Amino acid sequence: MVKAGTGAGRNLALGTGFVAAYALGTPGYDVPGLPFVCLAPFLALTAAAPSVRGGAWRGWIAGTAGSLPLYYWIAYTVAVEGKLGWIPGAIAALLVSAYLGAYFSVAGALARRLTERFGERGLWAFPLVWVGLEVARTYLLSGFPWMLLGYAVSGSPLLRQAADLAGVPGLSFLLALSGVSVYLAVLSLSERAWGEGLLRALPSAAAVLFLSAYGAASLAGWVGGQPPGPPLTVAIAQGSIDQSVKWDPGNQANTLAIYELLTLEARDAGAQVVVWPETAAPFFYGWEAMLSRRLDGAAARAGVPLIFGAPWYDPAEGGKYYNSVFHMDARGVVAGRYDKRHLVPFGEYIPLRSVLFFLSKLTAGAGDFTAGTRPILFTLAGGKVAASVCYEAVFPGILRGDVVAGAGWLVNVTNDAWFGDTVAPRQHLAMARLRCVELRRPMVRAANSGISAVIDARGDVVASLGLFRRGIVVSGVRPGSGLTPYAKTGETFGISCSIIAALTLIFPLRGPHGIRMAGRKDHGA
Repeated sequence: MVKAGTGAGRNLALGTGFVAAYALGTPGYDVPGLPFVCLAPFLALTAAAPSVRGGAWRGWIAGTAGSLPLYYWIAYTVAVEGKLGWIPGAIAALLVSAYLGAYFSVAGALARRLTERFGERGLWAFPLVWVGLEVARTYLLSGFPWMLLGYAVSGSPLLRQAADLAGVPGLSFLLALSGVSVYLAVLSLSERAWGEGLLRALPSAAAVLFLSAYGAASLAGWVGGQPPGPPLTVAIAQGSIDQSVKWDPGNQANTLAIYELLTLEARDAGAQVVVWPETAAPFFYGWEAMLSRRLDGAAARAGVPLIFGAPWYDPAEGGKYYNSVFHMDARGVVAGRYDKRHLVPFGEYIPLRSVLFFLSKLTAGAGDFTAGTRPILFTLAGGKVAASVCYEAVFPGILRGDVVAGAGWLVNVTNDAWFGDTVAPRQHLAMARLRCVELRRPMVRAANSGISAVIDARGDVVASLGLFRRGIVVSGVRPGSGLTPYAKTGETFGISCSIIAALTLIFPLRGPHGIRMAGRKDHGA
């Protein structure tokens, strides 16, 4: 029997190993190889717990600790940009990490439950459980699918290409399968069952080989080759306007002057379209007449179509505020407007406003923003382009709907100045890169303070401008066509994993002599 002290030391070592492997394998840290093994210590910690409750408790502690290195930037956002102080900021970061730890808690409990019902072989169903929980994260409480496991391979040109098959859930499944395989292989090898250990390691090797082979085929042009036709020259204007003065009425004219100069520079560099970031125009466009006329004139003087972010006010139904993207033609005439559909809780609106009446949102403006209701495609150079705003890029279903509707390329406008120089802007860019692979569409990503980037249909950043730099990015964009397997099927794979996992856990296992109930002997048929 293992002594208590030895068991505590083992659990601490496993927990520390999981936290390090899980966090350091994600974008912003980018230690290669770790995504394929990070769940092995998690399973060793939770599946071997004395009870399901013990697995849940261990999973929650490990998940909360593993989430902190990924979401510590929330403290900066609340403390510095939100001007609420470091204590509330630290509490906010801890609460978000603890909330996400709840999903790890369920994963730990179900890992223990699978071994309780089916023995070690039951863990082969764990990847289904993991994907099911990531699907839940995507939708519950408005959704927070930030840094799901599959994003850990977004920085690898080879490994990320398979995202066009089943999206991030497909990548997460393979990484979780690899983690199970490594854990079970190590378990067998520790018992000197060499043959069994090598056999159990095969699924991990198969996951790596499949991702590598598919990626090699894709990059070689065998799958989803280079889109035909001439490229469209697109420019991004990155104003790098400080958040502390962005909404100052005395600085609004200066902000427009900066963006006008950048737009003229982009035009002279050959840009056929210029994209400004989220709320680059820091006023209610169309309602503040002097500033709106100045923006119209700037676009007309540049003589190129403009896509820019600005808040919009609709007086209908008592007045509504929208976080919008406008398409302006080369004459300075607005040709279209898209209203952000997925808003950031506590950033753009306060959920349960009647209960949390004492809270205020982080963004400027007197009232909560209202979510848009439908996709809008802009027509540029004879093709269709879909706009999204900031956080929407982490929800693949939003951009997938745009592509199914006919979008040939994507625009994402964002203001990552809220994140400061933390890991968050790099995480945000990494998730946008996987959207391009999933849908095989290029993206023009305009960020107020960086990282602005033009991303091709294979997830490669072909041009970019780093954090807190002012300037332009100019690059060719080749609009895509056709639909990938993921674009056609959407979340079918993730939902299927959820259903199969639920059925595996709910229904009893049928043994050779009848039905085997959990914790009971076989009963004859």
